[in-house]
Amino acid sequence: MSFVGGGVVGGGTDVHKFVEALQADFKTLSLETKKKYPQIKEACEEAISKLCTAGSSQQNSVYYTVNQILYPLVQGCETKDLKIIKFCLGMMQRLITQQVVDQKGALYITNALWTLMEHNIEEVKVLQTVTLLLTTNLVVHGDTLAKALVLCFRLHYTKNPTIVNTAGATIRQLVSLVSARVYLEKDSVHSLQQQQQQQQQQLQQSGTSSPDTDGNGTQDGQTFAMDAFHLFQDLVQLVNAEQPFWLLGMTEMTRTFGLELLEAVLSNFSAVFHENQEFRLLLKERVCALVIKLFSPNVKHRQLPAPSNGTAAVPVDKPYFPISMRLLRLVAILIQKYHTILVTECEIFLSLIIKFLDPDKPHWQRALALEVIHKLVTRSTLIAFFCKSYDLKNHATHIVHDMIAAMGSYVRYSLINASAVLSNGGQQAVGAAGQPPSTLSALASGGNNQCGFMFRGAYLPLVASFAPGLPKAVYLEMLDKLDAPNIPDSYGISLAYAILLDMTRSIGGVIQRTPELHPTHNMAVITEEEHKPLCLQLINSSWSGLLSAFIPLVETSIDEGTTENILKAMQNYAALCGMLDQLQPRDAFIMAMCRASFPPHYAMSIFANAAQLDADLRCHTRSGSQDLSSQFINSCNADGGDFRPQIVAVGTPLPSASLPHSVMQAPVMLTNKNLQCMRAILLLAHNNGSILGTSWHIVLQTLQHLVWILGLKPSTGGSLQAIPKPAVEANVGIQTAVMADLPVLSQMIGQLFESSQYLDDVALHHLIDALCKLSHEAMELAYANREPSLFAVAKLMETGLVNMPRIEVLWRPLTNHLLEVCQHRHIRMREWGVEAITYLVKSALQFKHKQPLKENLELQTMLLSPLSELSTVLHADVRQRQLDCVLQILNTAGEILSFGWPAIIEIIGAVNDHHGEPLIRTAFQCLQLVITDFLTVMPWRCLPLCISTAAKFGSQTQELNISLTAIGLMWNISDFFNQNQDKLTSTQLEDVAILPDFPGTLKMPQFDKLWMCLYAKLGELCVDLRPAVRKSAGQTLFSTIAAHGSLLNPPTWQALVWQVLFPLLDNVRALSSSASNEKVDASGNILIHHSRNTAQKQWAETQVLTLSGVCRVFNTKRDLLQMLGDFERAWSLILEFIQNAALSKNGEVSLAALKSLQEIMYHTSTERGLKDGQTAQQQDEEIWNIAWNIWLSIGMESTKMSATTRLLPGVTGGDSQEDFYIPSQAFLTALIQIFPAIFQHIQVRFSASDFDKFCTVLTNAVCIPVQTDAVPYIMSTVSDTLLTPLHDGILECMELIQKEAIRPDSESSIRQLIPAIFRQLLIFSKFACAPPTFQQSVEHNKYGKSGNHYANNAAVEVVSMNYIPFGEKSISICVKLYQSTATEESVVQEQILHDIIKALRTPLAMKYKCLSSSTWKLAISSLISVLHTGLKVARTKPQHFASQWDDLADTLDKFLFPISVCTIEDRGLEEIVLDETIDCQVIELLRDEVLPYAHELPHQFIMQIVVLLNKGSIHSASDSNICYESDWKLREIFAKTCFETLLQFSLLEDQATATACNNNRLNANLLTAGGAGAVNKDFAGRLAVTALLHRFQEVLKRFNDDERQSGKCPLPRFRLSEISFVLKAIATLVVSMKKAPASKVNKPAWDLLIGLYPYLVDCTTTTSPEVSRSLREALLQYTDLLQAPSYVKDNAIQSNGQQ
Repeated sequence: MSFVGGGVVGGGTDVHKFVEALQADFKTLSLETKKKYPQIKEACEEAISKLCTAGSSQQNSVYYTVNQILYPLVQGCETKDLKIIKFCLGMMQRLITQQVVDQKGALYITNALWTLMEHNIEEVKVLQTVTLLLTTNLVVHGDTLAKALVLCFRLHYTKNPTIVNTAGATIRQLVSLVSARVYLEKDSVHSLQQQQQQQQQQLQQSGTSSPDTDGNGTQDGQTFAMDAFHLFQDLVQLVNAEQPFWLLGMTEMTRTFGLELLEAVLSNFSAVFHENQEFRLLLKERVCALVIKLFSPNVKHRQLPAPSNGTAAVPVDKPYFPISMRLLRLVAILIQKYHTILVTECEIFLSLIIKFLDPDKPHWQRALALEVIHKLVTRSTLIAFFCKSYDLKNHATHIVHDMIAAMGSYVRYSLINASAVLSNGGQQAVGAAGQPPSTLSALASGGNNQCGFMFRGAYLPLVASFAPGLPKAVYLEMLDKLDAPNIPDSYGISLAYAILLDMTRSIGGVIQRTPELHPTHNMAVITEEEHKPLCLQLINSSWSGLLSAFIPLVETSIDEGTTENILKAMQNYAALCGMLDQLQPRDAFIMAMCRASFPPHYAMSIFANAAQLDADLRCHTRSGSQDLSSQFINSCNADGGDFRPQIVAVGTPLPSASLPHSVMQAPVMLTNKNLQCMRAILLLAHNNGSILGTSWHIVLQTLQHLVWILGLKPSTGGSLQAIPKPAVEANVGIQTAVMADLPVLSQMIGQLFESSQYLDDVALHHLIDALCKLSHEAMELAYANREPSLFAVAKLMETGLVNMPRIEVLWRPLTNHLLEVCQHRHIRMREWGVEAITYLVKSALQFKHKQPLKENLELQTMLLSPLSELSTVLHADVRQRQLDCVLQILNTAGEILSFGWPAIIEIIGAVNDHHGEPLIRTAFQCLQLVITDFLTVMPWRCLPLCISTAAKFGSQTQELNISLTAIGLMWNISDFFNQNQDKLTSTQLEDVAILPDFPGTLKMPQFDKLWMCLYAKLGELCVDLRPAVRKSAGQTLFSTIAAHGSLLNPPTWQALVWQVLFPLLDNVRALSSSASNEKVDASGNILIHHSRNTAQKQWAETQVLTLSGVCRVFNTKRDLLQMLGDFERAWSLILEFIQNAALSKNGEVSLAALKSLQEIMYHTSTERGLKDGQTAQQQDEEIWNIAWNIWLSIGMESTKMSATTRLLPGVTGGDSQEDFYIPSQAFLTALIQIFPAIFQHIQVRFSASDFDKFCTVLTNAVCIPVQTDAVPYIMSTVSDTLLTPLHDGILECMELIQKEAIRPDSESSIRQLIPAIFRQLLIFSKFACAPPTFQQSVEHNKYGKSGNHYANNAAVEVVSMNYIPFGEKSISICVKLYQSTATEESVVQEQILHDIIKALRTPLAMKYKCLSSSTWKLAISSLISVLHTGLKVARTKPQHFASQWDDLADTLDKFLFPISVCTIEDRGLEEIVLDETIDCQVIELLRDEVLPYAHELPHQFIMQIVVLLNKGSIHSASDSNICYESDWKLREIFAKTCFETLLQFSLLEDQATATACNNNRLNANLLTAGGAGAVNKDFAGRLAVTALLHRFQEVLKRFNDDERQSGKCPLPRFRLSEISFVLKAIATLVVSMKKAPASKVNKPAWDLLIGLYPYLVDCTTTTSPEVSRSLREALLQYTDLLQAPSYVKDNAIQSNGQQ
């Protein structure tokens, strides 16, 4: 221990130095004292010598000599010489420092110091020395220690403040030192315990008991622990104002100082007390009693209001601040550090502290109590201990409960008191020390960054702030204050606020077993078994108190930070309650937060139904705390203050059942705090959703109200978005700062529901139940037709979306509720209900599930079922969304819908006509997608479903285009069947029920049944009410059959024909016949062509389509059908349909029927091999006979009207009008064109009666008038010689039969038809000049009246038909035929030539009156041709031709001298010249073919011919026309030809040779005539000459007269030509007469000729050179006549004699 010993080890040099230094010091001291104090000097010298010895000898160290060394120093201290004392004390301190003082030395020093103390010398130095003595080592203990301590205490109570303070510090240090020594000597504790046990035994033996064990016994018992014990015991005695046992010599002690020292020991050395029973006893019995005794003035004291008379009441025993404060500090330490050993005492202390909070206690006392409580509550272990030790015990005080309740009361009291003080005009209601609360004006001036609380205008600023969990006492630390400090009014509430937060935090720490930051070694351990009941008790004890404090704090706090902290505490607390399943407290806290989110009146109304919670909260009234009503503002106005909570949003209240009308009317104003509370609720729900359980409903209800008031509206996916509202008034709306906040709020709400994915299944169901409940409430309200809140629905959807991985857990409850929403009658509700369902279904289908959805039948069915259920909803808007969803599903997830197809197709097909067009359109888009993209992935059994759904769309009547496209889809389906036939035929379906049954066909393959489904559906659509649909369906049906029919089994064809096609024809026929012929209203937007403007006409198109389609099928599959049996039945049935259609009154139908008939007739069947020849022959005959009869009946029926009308032109009324109908040209043409096909099969059996009927049909057909709309069948101009198709066809048929008839090897029966053919052709030929007259009569009699009955509904206009080409062609055919058959027996016998002449007479007689000049030209050339052939036959067989001659002569006469005239203006000169040539040809024919054979022909006929020639040779014979130059045309060449022919025939002899004038050589044979014939001839000749001469004379005379009259004007050209011709003719005649034999020319003729001479001379005056030339020729011929030759005279005499 000794310094020296240590020194040796360290090295001798240090010791040496020390000893030298000591020696030096002693020398100095001896010098100082040698005069005054010689004994000290001696002692010093002795000490020096001792030191020398110690220095030289190693054995005797300084330590052993120290007591001798000390002696002079002690003596020095007794001298009272300050200089020496100081020096001695310094040396003492040096020795102490060097640790060379032993126990005895210590005692010497202590005594010396005591002396100094008593004499009040160098107190500070003394204190230093004491401190050094005790702190340097452990030498001092026991009585010496006690003496040293007493010395310090004595010094502490001197007058000098410096010394007082130094002594106080020294005492504190030394007390701690004494306590600390217990730790240094570990064994000391044990030895002390043993000693105590011995003492107790001794005591028991002696039978006495003493509380003090001062330990004056054996020296050995003096241990450090005993020192500490004695010291502590005496401190307690002293504080208690009793005598100490150990600290003898104490004269004075203050209670405050004693308490401080006790506190120091207790706070720093708790382990000593915990580990040592004796100490514990001391603590329990002495310290606690002392504290309780000292507390009594505080407890008993009441702070009473000052009485009215103004005299203050004098308290009996007033609490003293310094003691109270130190007592509380002590209590705090006792509770904190010794609660485990002072359980009962702590209960008392705590109860006392809680009492200190009563309103009647002084303000400072309450503040101190709060600071103590704050120290306690920050430690969760303490709270746990209190709860376990007191609250959990039956008969104990419920400390935790009381403490927290007191805090609640304190908070409320503080607020109410502050406002009361304010309203009393600043006087304090309770005269406690403190400052009055600030007013609003102070707050206003302080700016907006104030923190604190505000209640009814009283502002309590937050004057102290604390770090969480770190208490920081202010007034407990005021150890220097003798009077109670002036504590700010709001200090209490600021501290209470911190305490409540820490309390909540500690409770959380206990429940969640969070370790403390600064654990102490004496913590009570709580086992697992104890933990649960402890936690429950903790909640039970604390919740109502906490809530009663938090509610007013939240409401009155004016800054965000404070509010935030309180709300956080509330959240955490609610979460704890939830964790422990404490539903009532949990709900109460949540409800409180929810209420704080709204203005009070609004919250009251909303949460009116949560009555049970109100009971717990009733303790606090909210009136006016946050009310934005007048009362609050009025309470501010008193101070002229302008502060009010900032209103950040104004919105409309959410309609709810509990809201009174008044609340509904006013806008809801939200402050920042309301929104802050909302965020808190959101955070709570977000972080602790799993514990909310049933209180989800309150939370969600609150969120719903806030969302509504803030105007957040749900958007896609269920998230909320701010929809800016137009500000109705200036103050309504949302501030821009909040507008920026809204996205954050909505995001928080979103995150809240996102976090639902982390909830367990039960918690999730709680959430969904709450949402459903909320939604039900919203639905109820929406029934009252208020705008509904869509919050719940949107959030249900959002919850569903985030919980996709476990969707099966929540799908049914979620979607069942949403389906209810979809049925709601409020459109917005429905909209969101269906939005939610569809969005969820889409998302669920796209989600990557653990087991792929494609393979999961159950999940697929479950996910699609709500979508299917929507089909039962009647609202169109819901259905629209449902279908939009299906469309999107198909677009995005179509390929995974393996099991869901039936559901999808059923949804699509569930649409019907009353759903409206948009809906149908969407559904149809879905179907299109299904059929175009997904048929391949669809199971077999969906295919019939697809067909029937497509057919459904075909038959819907809302939108025509959809129907048409649907039919197109059926075509797509057929294509799909075709392309996948192998796959489809190989897949057999077990469930046959989905395929329809087709009776009559055994064992139809499933693939065929699929086709039949398609055909049957198309067949049904072919008789739809809309023409376009029928058309499209028909086309598709027949195209499909044509394209894919070959895939069917042959027996299936029978089913197709008899079960689809024939019934279709039948239905169409029935529906057509019953269709209306009222005009269809085109409703102004589209024009309907007149050929389609009645239902009947529209059905006609369908008839056409179906008939032609069926016929086409019939044709293409004829061979197949013939194999199947009942072919004849089918054949006659189809022909019957055709006949029925052909006789339809609609031109289109009838024409199409014929086209079909034509197709069938012209089809060449190859199928013959299967049956034997004879049967085939029979069947063939049978078939064609049917065909011929059908053709005839069509022909007869359709053309019959012409006959009836002709018979009954006057019948206008009755049925005949109804049936009136004119077949079109196209129809008739087609009918005629079919004949050849049939004829080739029946020509062998073609009889006269058949031909007769055939002719009737032809004639009727030709006579049918043409309507205007058939103009293409009519020729445009008369000169156009093309035939119409009908006429062409008719003539072709005639030629066909005629060819058969004149074939060399033809049957005799058919040859007999030739005359009939001629007659028919001649009938036709007459039409060239006289078209059928039927048209006229009909036009006058019928058309005028029966317009309305005609299909067109307008008066029928009939165009005059051009029959000319037809007639002409008939003539040509006739001529050809005659040329080849003139010699046929039947032709000769039937007098066909006569018929031909008669037929030709008409055009020839009409000549220029003919409709076309070609007609008479053809007629004349035909006549010439026929006569060339026929005259020969007639000469050979005259008996058959007798009747024709007169007609022939008449015909020629009428032709050559027509009644009709032709002018140059009409035809032009060239034409006229050509016409003349034709006339000349006729004369030439007579000259060549008739006159030479005059003797073979009847005399009468020849005479007629001569007259004819005579007539022609002079052409201006007719006087009547002479004046009109334009009426007559000159035919010089013709006249000349006639003249020459006449002359040839009359004047020339047989021998005559060719004359100069006649270019044609006369055949000598022609003039040889015998007997009577010659006489006749001569006579005729003479007659002719005379007649000519007479005519010449007339012409000349008339010419001369006219020329004279005309003066200088020349005569017209044709008059000059005429005269010129006459003059030439005279010249020719003169020449001829000269040459002619005398027998031919008689005397009168010559006289006449000479008689012309004067006229000729008159002509010489003419001015015309042409006339002059002709005149010259004529006059020259007269030369020979100027003198009669001799032989002429003789001849004349002879001839006269003969005559």
